[in-house]
Amino acid sequence: MSATPTSPYKGLNAFDDSELDALLFFGREREREIVVANLIAARLTVLYGPSGVGKSSLLRAAVARSLRELPEGPLVVVFSSWSEDPSAGVAQAVAEAAGGADGTMLEALERAQVERDVYLVLDQAEEYFLYHADDGGPGSFAEALPSLLSAPYRVNVLVSVREDSLAKLDRFTGRIPGLFANTLRLDRLDRAAAREAIVRPVDRFAKLTGEDVAIEPDLVARVLDEVGAGQIEPALGGVGAVEGREVTARIEAPYLQLVMQTIWDEELAASSDVLRAATLDRLGGAQHIVEEHLERAMSELSSDEKEVAARIFAHLVTPSGTKIAHEVSDLAQFGRVSVPELEPVLVRLSESRILRSVEEGATVRYEIFHDVLAQPVLAWRAGHDAERELEAQKRESDRRHRRLLAVIGVGAILLAAMSAVTVYALSQRSEAREQARNARANELEASADAELGRDPELSLLLAVEAARLVPGERAEVALRQALLGSRVRAVADVGDPLLDARAQGSRFLAVTETGDVVVADPATGRVVRRVPSGTPARDASFADDGSALVTGRDGRVRVVPLAGAVTVVPGVEGVHAATISADGSIAVVVDDDGARLVDIASGAVRFRYPHPGAEVAAISKDNRRVVTGGADQRLLVWSGQNGRFIHALREQFGHPTEMAFTPDGTLVASSSSDGLGRVWRTSDWGLQAVLAGSVTALTGVSFSTDGQHVVTSGRDMTARIYEAETGSPLFVLVGHDDWVRSGRFTGGVGSSIVTSSSDGTVRLWDAVFQPVTDELAGVGAPVVSLAYGEDGRLHVGTADRRIHLLDPATGEELDVETGPVRARRVVGPDGSVATIRGRTVVLDSGGRRTILRGHRDRVTSVAFSPSGGLLATASRDHDVRIWNAASGKQVDVFQHNTAVHDAQFSLDGRWLISAANKAGLWDLRSGEIVLRLRGHAGTTSAATFDPTGHLIVTGGVDGTVRTYECEVCGGIDDVLALAEDRLAATRRELTVDERDQYLR
Repeated sequence: MSATPTSPYKGLNAFDDSELDALLFFGREREREIVVANLIAARLTVLYGPSGVGKSSLLRAAVARSLRELPEGPLVVVFSSWSEDPSAGVAQAVAEAAGGADGTMLEALERAQVERDVYLVLDQAEEYFLYHADDGGPGSFAEALPSLLSAPYRVNVLVSVREDSLAKLDRFTGRIPGLFANTLRLDRLDRAAAREAIVRPVDRFAKLTGEDVAIEPDLVARVLDEVGAGQIEPALGGVGAVEGREVTARIEAPYLQLVMQTIWDEELAASSDVLRAATLDRLGGAQHIVEEHLERAMSELSSDEKEVAARIFAHLVTPSGTKIAHEVSDLAQFGRVSVPELEPVLVRLSESRILRSVEEGATVRYEIFHDVLAQPVLAWRAGHDAERELEAQKRESDRRHRRLLAVIGVGAILLAAMSAVTVYALSQRSEAREQARNARANELEASADAELGRDPELSLLLAVEAARLVPGERAEVALRQALLGSRVRAVADVGDPLLDARAQGSRFLAVTETGDVVVADPATGRVVRRVPSGTPARDASFADDGSALVTGRDGRVRVVPLAGAVTVVPGVEGVHAATISADGSIAVVVDDDGARLVDIASGAVRFRYPHPGAEVAAISKDNRRVVTGGADQRLLVWSGQNGRFIHALREQFGHPTEMAFTPDGTLVASSSSDGLGRVWRTSDWGLQAVLAGSVTALTGVSFSTDGQHVVTSGRDMTARIYEAETGSPLFVLVGHDDWVRSGRFTGGVGSSIVTSSSDGTVRLWDAVFQPVTDELAGVGAPVVSLAYGEDGRLHVGTADRRIHLLDPATGEELDVETGPVRARRVVGPDGSVATIRGRTVVLDSGGRRTILRGHRDRVTSVAFSPSGGLLATASRDHDVRIWNAASGKQVDVFQHNTAVHDAQFSLDGRWLISAANKAGLWDLRSGEIVLRLRGHAGTTSAATFDPTGHLIVTGGVDGTVRTYECEVCGGIDDVLALAEDRLAATRRELTVDERDQYLR
């Protein structure tokens, strides 16, 4: 071994593929054996797990080392450099490991596997989808990986991916056989494994160095208690977990390592040979240590350096918390500083383990040091921006206060000017009060931003208060963000914990744990009818006509119709759960022996399904199939026609908590205690998709009526919506105060969702993932340009070099002209001229010519802002770049993940609309994307605003012109009125405690 350890712990450093790291890596022995066995046995293994769970450390320090120690001496290649061409990167990594020549990825692997087995580990594969969203074509990784796994090579592949990106592997569905046939989930450390990760490295350190260090048992127990999943994240800006839930039994390995490394350093500095609980207390506990890691690093920066850091953080972490790497030159542009000014900031943040550099050939990129820092970095940036604004307001207020005191002093001396001084002093006091209001409004806006991810309606309330106090630009931004984040549209408070709910016409139907079936009016939020079933309930389901099937805690099953008397299903006893069929004629009841299909009216048993330990069941809409799920982690499919066993669904882990069929019966889904939902095809019973993202156990699952979307509900107080075919996550519904027990669509894609919760409320949500544009007209050819003419007509340029003149209100074609359909040369309002020349734009302004460089591919459009101060250029390199038209300097970059074909300003200069795969609406003040618009069958190829600035018009390669009425594109008065209407519909007001906290 070439090195001696200086510490038994790694902090936030990942364990690497080295002998020293392998010797200090503990707590994952069982997982190492499982992963190695699967990698040896299967051509493809998919390893997934939550962010920060330690997948890279396991693969590098344990799995790769174990494989290399096999007697047959296989070639093991671990690859994780995704920002450049991954196909070329894998080829180079294989060639370097095997000592072979360069070539394509397939050529390198084919040569390497001739004489020995090859194990290719693709680590951090979520970054592939981040950097290469449109990867494809000959020689691409998207083509090479399926070809590799289809060829009879001695190459086995492991793909490691974050749990929230697992569904993105569906890009390879149909091209890689058995894509999800061999999946492994890496969970957080359990308490026993975490204890090993604390204690055994100290023992190993002593053997390697001869230095004996003791560790107090009380310290071990304290650290394990304090770094459990969900214990630290809320304070850092993360999601966290529900206090007291079972998830707290799991341990966050990165926090454990950071805490133990900090304690080790403290004891070493004190020349102590004992790791003590008292040191943990002195440092403020685990949470304080983790919080201080970022805060301490940032506090060492100057105010100017903090400002630069805040700007680059916005580009190193996406809003969803995914880290992304950038070159130094790009970060300098984002930070609005030169490279020499930026480099000291990068060095200091790297030394503090906030950033790290990644070398890829001759290119050096920087990224967030560890996934667990992503949310804290976002939270720090938000706090920094708010603090900076508050400090500016305070400085201004102090300045005016000093002026006021000076004026009063002079007035005391100059009695002759007393009256004039008094008037002036009063005006200054008024200005000081105005500054205090501004500071208060800024504080409310910062609080609204902080609450957006936890309680969007509270965020909206705080933003409204800020806008009423000071109706300025910042308040408008806070309001707009809260409006976009708050999806709840109606709330009914039933008063008792709920088991299930659905929409029936214009009303809510819900079943409480007390066994009551209630009818509530979403317009008023009141219960209009309550029908007791006669016993506390443990389970409930609904038929299409609204009849509720209630499983009582007495083991009996009762039918509660919307009209008529409550009836007990005869002869059915000892039942744990029951599900009624869509037509209300039969039910699947679950007991200790399995499940029975019974007739609702008579209680007669049609079929028995032997599944000991069964806990839940579902029946297809046509009553032809039944699926049962149990504590044995099996999902068994049965016939509803003859009672025969059909199939056992694989890939189920954890206890299923609910199951559901699509209305057409083509898919079946389950929710599970392991926090995942799963979707299977009923045609061949293959796994279709995995629904990842929840941090706790799921409680339910349901499809939209068209089967395209699926919703899960969970103990993390959220409901989550996914694409059923791919498992791609769409959005999260946040707002309940306790477990969400059910989520039900009111119709197909784009319909609302009704959720029920243990907090006693039923909520109606807007379930539109991305707004859908309305078709205005079809023009018969791909659209390449859009513009409103002086005649008020909409000019639509098409690929056949025709210009269609449309009535903008009806879409009626009024005339057709021929001529140039997209300008390569654009004249600004002040006479400046911008001309597209390949990857550059030539800007002639004020007698000076400037070449605008920066795009990496052909520029597709150029546009001046209405004032002429800004210039927008769109390019096939996926970027829209904003330039200062006077200086020619770049001021911002808006990034898509596909080629951008058009970009246009609104007439008020506030917004920019871009046309890529989807249209993107950008806020020019904040530089953030506000909306993505879908609707075209294919790429959106042109976009513009109507003269009001409220209507967005898009054109597509599908030959259609579509429109979208943008509610949030108005000014402060418009968005404030919209926010007040939203809050009035849900009757959400600040509580007494919230008023004391935010309005004191």
